[in-house]
Amino acid sequence: MPMLDITLERVNELVGRKLTLEELEEIVFNFGMELESYKETENGTELKVEITPDRPDMLVSYGFARALRKYIGLDLGLEKIKVNDSDYVIYVDDKVKNVRPYIGAIVVKNVNITEQDLLDLIYAQEKLHETFCRSRVKASIGLYPLDKISFPLKYTAKPPEEIVFKPLEFHYEMNALEILERHPTGQKYAFILEGKDVFPVFMDNNGNVLSLPPIINSEDHGKVVPGDKNILVEVTGTHKPTMDKVLTILTYAFEMIGGEIYGVKVIYPDSEEVYPKVEPTVRELSIGYVKEILGIDVSKEEAIKLLERMGYGAKIDGEKLIVKVPAYRADILHPIDIVDDIARAYTLEKMVPELTPVFTIGSYLEKNYIIDQIRDVLTGFGYQEAFTFALTSTEDQFDKMRLERRDDIVVIGGSKEKKLNMVRDWLLPEILKMLSYNKDKRKPIKLFELSEVVKIDKSFEAGAKNVYHLAAVSMHVDASFTEVRMVLEAILDRLGVKYEVKRGNHNSFIEGRVAEIIVNGEEVGFVGELHPEVLLNWGFNTPVAAFEIDVNKIMGWSSVEVEVSE
Repeated sequence: MPMLDITLERVNELVGRKLTLEELEEIVFNFGMELESYKETENGTELKVEITPDRPDMLVSYGFARALRKYIGLDLGLEKIKVNDSDYVIYVDDKVKNVRPYIGAIVVKNVNITEQDLLDLIYAQEKLHETFCRSRVKASIGLYPLDKISFPLKYTAKPPEEIVFKPLEFHYEMNALEILERHPTGQKYAFILEGKDVFPVFMDNNGNVLSLPPIINSEDHGKVVPGDKNILVEVTGTHKPTMDKVLTILTYAFEMIGGEIYGVKVIYPDSEEVYPKVEPTVRELSIGYVKEILGIDVSKEEAIKLLERMGYGAKIDGEKLIVKVPAYRADILHPIDIVDDIARAYTLEKMVPELTPVFTIGSYLEKNYIIDQIRDVLTGFGYQEAFTFALTSTEDQFDKMRLERRDDIVVIGGSKEKKLNMVRDWLLPEILKMLSYNKDKRKPIKLFELSEVVKIDKSFEAGAKNVYHLAAVSMHVDASFTEVRMVLEAILDRLGVKYEVKRGNHNSFIEGRVAEIIVNGEEVGFVGELHPEVLLNWGFNTPVAAFEIDVNKIMGWSSVEVEVSE
């Protein structure tokens, strides 16, 4: 989970009340978060507060303080932000459409930015970048000294060689490619613009470069220092909902510092947007639903008071509540989320546990009895159970097993990790992978796994299904077809399955030392000695005998559907 680093003294300064460490820890706990650690230093009591990922507004010290103020009753309910009209305009060029298409901004005036405020804002900027903004991919933030900027502004895209300016903390000009290669921040986030023919650039009316989003601001026109009273706040992004929410969170932060907020109009080639977006969303909530979910008898009036402690506005409308959700909340997607906040304000310690009025006795599924029987047989033969990862690679599943790659597999779209580009289609390669990490251990080594694999099946709505497979390997100098066939037949006999062992072919096994397992006239698996080339591919110098069977087919189990995108 993301951490907020802040001192107890700074918390108390922003909240406006002296909270003890114990009081703060209890409030944070009631929010469903945790005071991870604290230590006394020369700067005060330094805290690490674990913030849940669904509350990015609380990664900003001002947002954290706002939530605390409301919770302890200092500033109840939904606050309104005054947005002053203005003629500030940003024109968006169609050239950014396929690079970084969205931008939003506000202007803050007459704000007294202290050195501590600036440190808090920079910290919040980076915390939001790395978490909610997904390393600046979805959105990125820029702060600018307004008095050095001439409106209207332009957001466009140019070839990187044509974008020339002094980046932050540098005192000579560089073009955009040089910034990505030589500036520390450019090197860190160069991947975002990798492969782009043109780069986004933010400019003022005089042609001055303000920034190279989402990489770096200009040293001359994009550096805010303590004492600056008028500031432009800009957010660009590839995901508009994230960009809008980030700008709203920053709007509330600057309002808490004491700034006057002015709107900015963003003019696209075919549309217009006006920022900031601070209007609350309105939802209906049944008080009966609250009682049903929480099991507490709370009146509508009590529910409103609890909601106000969590920053909501609310009023009674017959048997339901009309709830106004603050614009900075990114986590309210369903009425259950509002009920969850009512519970946090009510606190768990006030809830009295009750026994359920209906008692039932659980029982074991027949499938689990069968799985346990299989495990009993294998452990009786000296096999140890393995649990491997479901995500794997085509290299492991096909190439190392001497098999041709197939298209009827579940591929991980957009995977940047070559070793994790598909979902396993069979278990044996994954057990061999585990075995390769333990090949120098004392022999014999006997492993098995009884787990699900994923198979493409267009008869399912989602296009794929989960299927139980059983695979086992035996590694030692005398490992043989006869040995593992005996183990497999013991399992099938234990399950009461009528089967046939038939000579077969499989590229992963030695020809003449592999057989198919037939049940009800259908092939359900294979057993044999692994081919020397397969052993070499996995780095083995000891023989390995193995089998794998489809348990669903053998037992007639129905498969479980899984979601797969086309």
